[in-house]
Amino acid sequence: MSEQPLHNHKFHPDIDDPDRFWQGLSERCEEAFLVEPVRKKSLRRRGEHSTKAKCDRPAWFRPAHYKALGGQLGHAYHRLVMKDPQTGQPRLRMHMSRHPLYVRERERAGRKYAFRPEKQYLLDALWPALVSFCDAGKHSVGMCVSRLAFEISSKDEKGQLIAGQEVTVSRLSRLIDEQIRFGVLAISEEKTWDRESRTWFPKYVWITALGFSMLGVDLVKLEAQQQKKLRESEERRRLIAEGVMSEHDELSPHAARQRWAAQKRAEAMKFRRQRGADRKRANRLARLPRDSQVYEMSQFLLKTMAPDEAYWCTPQRLEQLAIQRLYQLELALASPPPH
Repeated sequence: MSEQPLHNHKFHPDIDDPDRFWQGLSERCEEAFLVEPVRKKSLRRRGEHSTKAKCDRPAWFRPAHYKALGGQLGHAYHRLVMKDPQTGQPRLRMHMSRHPLYVRERERAGRKYAFRPEKQYLLDALWPALVSFCDAGKHSVGMCVSRLAFEISSKDEKGQLIAGQEVTVSRLSRLIDEQIRFGVLAISEEKTWDRESRTWFPKYVWITALGFSMLGVDLVKLEAQQQKKLRESEERRRLIAEGVMSEHDELSPHAARQRWAAQKRAEAMKFRRQRGADRKRANRLARLPRDSQVYEMSQFLLKTMAPDEAYWCTPQRLEQLAIQRLYQLELALASPPPH
């Protein structure tokens, strides 16, 4: 029986000549290796899509018709944005992405390298919007993440999103989660899953004291203005009307944020439940002819009307309201909606 070789050698250098073998190995010659390297098998394949951000250079500035911000919030916004003396257009005065805190706290936030240019542009566009829509009492941003993504996306002259140039919600959500790890932002409420609509409830953030210190505001004056706004807040008036607290009690910012987040969650739940009920009704009415659709919707509106309104509602007016409601349900009716 013939002796088998120890190595499945497919290259042609002479193994019996050690000088020649080690000379080729030192020169990094591929033919000098005895065993062919085996590549790791994987089912992952590079797709054909582009990984470039849709809106690689977003920018947001406060519109001219907006009321000017006062107090320390206005001071923070003017530290971020200035008016160009030559063109008269707003431009950035301070780039938040270059703040030393992002370098000092990089490892604690789980980062190893600096921000990429795309993330720098997104971060510089996000902070003016956060300060602009920040509540003076609760320091919470009055827009959810999806609304913020719409706000800082590129738009045309009519205010509509430009297709393929919008800031995606997932990209902005990842950036906000990273800002939370840095400690400059915080979540008003933990993320909650809506089992009925199978989506997450809207997420709202608020600016922390560390975030305001990055902006260079006076924290003592900021706290005094915050307490003044909390005494005049709607949440405090509701708590006093419900008998939970007296007029002499002070409302903490954390309690006000919790109350406000719970109200926003209830509004989102009510809207989603109403939208789901309308969609079920629309799917049921879509199988009926047009006359049956108008009749079914008329009976539904007649049941949900106030008694005095239903008493004075004529059949013609009821039919008009039914057709309007059908168009709101996105049913394809031939005639245009009545005015």
